[in-house]
Amino acid sequence: MPMTPVRTADWRERLDRFGSRAMTTVGDWISPGSRAAPSEPRISALVALVALVGGVLPILIMAVTWARKPEPAPLPSCAGSGYVLADRPAEDRYRPGRQCNSAGGENAVERTGTGVYLVSFEDLGAEGGVAEVTPYSADDRICTLPDWQPDGDDELVRVACFDRAGRAADSGFAARFWHPRDDERTAAYLRFGDPGLDDEYSYNSAGGTNSVDREDIGSYLVSFGQQPSGGAVTVTAVGSAAAVCDVGPPGLPGPLDGSELAVRVHCRDSAGQAVDSQFAVVSGVRHGAAGYLRADHPAEPEYTPTGDTQFNGAGRANAVTRSGPGEYRVSFPGLPAGVGVVQITGYDTAATCVTTPQDQAIEVRVSCRAPSGDPVDARFVAVLWQ
Repeated sequence: MPMTPVRTADWRERLDRFGSRAMTTVGDWISPGSRAAPSEPRISALVALVALVGGVLPILIMAVTWARKPEPAPLPSCAGSGYVLADRPAEDRYRPGRQCNSAGGENAVERTGTGVYLVSFEDLGAEGGVAEVTPYSADDRICTLPDWQPDGDDELVRVACFDRAGRAADSGFAARFWHPRDDERTAAYLRFGDPGLDDEYSYNSAGGTNSVDREDIGSYLVSFGQQPSGGAVTVTAVGSAAAVCDVGPPGLPGPLDGSELAVRVHCRDSAGQAVDSQFAVVSGVRHGAAGYLRADHPAEPEYTPTGDTQFNGAGRANAVTRSGPGEYRVSFPGLPAGVGVVQITGYDTAATCVTTPQDQAIEVRVSCRAPSGDPVDARFVAVLWQ
């Protein structure tokens, strides 16, 4: 049983008194001057004393130190997935300080050119799966996923980042890869493009059919058959061109608007013009997210999302605070600080939103900008993975 501070202090006083007596005895024995000839009992007692001081005392000190040591924080599990917070955008190759790998491997980030990165997830290689990325920068940045695929036992995720003019630009980012494997939790995802819906890049835990209907330039209706509505949905543009995709409500009557999950995806180029694009959608996030919310009151100074648009694994209430035009703080109280990554997706908006440095995972800074690059209030979805 861990010692209380009072008991620890009491033990320290006893050890101090014991040590003083021991030092007095030893000092008397070795001090110059006349003294009585040592007797066998005194020699035996001295030997026992020295043995006690040299053997038992260190053990007692270690026991007291151990009793006062705080419990270690639990390691993140990131079940069936891996993530990195790539926070050194100009470095050629490094292992991010904040990362997780459910296979126990080490993740690495390699910069292969201006704004072009290769993220390797050791021992997580698998055909299919889904990846997502969010810029992590104080600058106005856009990041996409040109591709992800296995390389032997590892998974390689390619990331491309751009400035507002659509030019390649270095940027930090949060990237994540997930493959369901034997995971039976409620979730669904799809990759729209090539490869796409009819292979390992599409998954639905309920056994329903995932589908995408193109309605107009850059506008798509995505449905996940038999998946319950609610939760949170994130989307990432797939490709090597600067594009941003956001999610929004389906706006349709009937089952697509109630009993099963459906969203609209809108994709735009860096100037905010509608453009056809490939994309990856992760739905439901009931497969391991530590917390999520939909920030849908963009001009409100402070509020707590309610209902099925928010979740906190610690059972606490998430909150959104607006500090200025397009500037927000999202907090996930009760969850471990400095662990995990956050994915941000705009919700029914042409704005782009990024996470900015000094993110402590339980309190995240989000900056949203219009296609012009100016700060602008916007709605968004934030999902915390730990």
